Amino acid sequence: MKNLKLLLLFLALPSALSAQFARLRNQPLYDKNELHFGFHIGLNWYNFTMDTKNLTEVDGIYGVTSEALPGYNINIISNLRLSEHFDLRFTPGFAATVRNLHFDMNDPFTNERKTISRQIESSYVQFPLHLKFKSVRIDNYRLYLMGGVRYANDLASKAKVVDDNLFKLQRHTADYEIGFGTDFYFEYFKFSPQIRASWGLTNLLVQDGTPQVSALDGIRNRAVLINFTFE
Repeated sequence: MKNLKLLLLFLALPSALSAQFARLRNQPLYDKNELHFGFHIGLNWYNFTMDTKNLTEVDGIYGVTSEALPGYNINIISNLRLSEHFDLRFTPGFAATVRNLHFDMNDPFTNERKTISRQIESSYVQFPLHLKFKSVRIDNYRLYLMGGVRYANDLASKAKVVDDNLFKLQRHTADYEIGFGTDFYFEYFKFSPQIRASWGLTNLLVQDGTPQVSALDGIRNRAVLINFTFE
């Protein structure tokens, strides 16, 4: 009789655990919604991919380096369910960032070799469109991959300003992006940390005749973004 009780307890244990996990599963029908909304905030580190000329043939310039400084971004999320594992996401928003370019060159006034730096501020109104691939949900979380394109308009662009002390970027830019993250389902909302990387498709160089521009054939955005999503 004792052994029979132990056997029945052993057989009933998986069902009891399954029922317990079922009670712990938050918002079980959340991903069945055709359309839902949210927002995300995050940090960004924008930098440049530079196409430099053969500097041995450029008079007075010996090297160019870039420096990324942290910025921030805020976006609104519109998520359209396509299937069990695919979503289409439109996330318009705003991003602010600062970058530095350092030129190892001869000073145009004293002809002394020195490092001349140019700080570039950008304020992007951006319109990303992404396809999101979601894994099978396990209890209260699921993994995902995402990728897509982003158009942005730089409100801080100085492309048409006449000033030799500025390094100017074009106002309009397009990038492609990939990323990954995890959806965590809570009782009243879904929280998703994510990491994204982007690479510019648009040559942002403004040919204004300044000595710094003479060292480059092209310059494009590249960035790493860490976002925290609430839906």
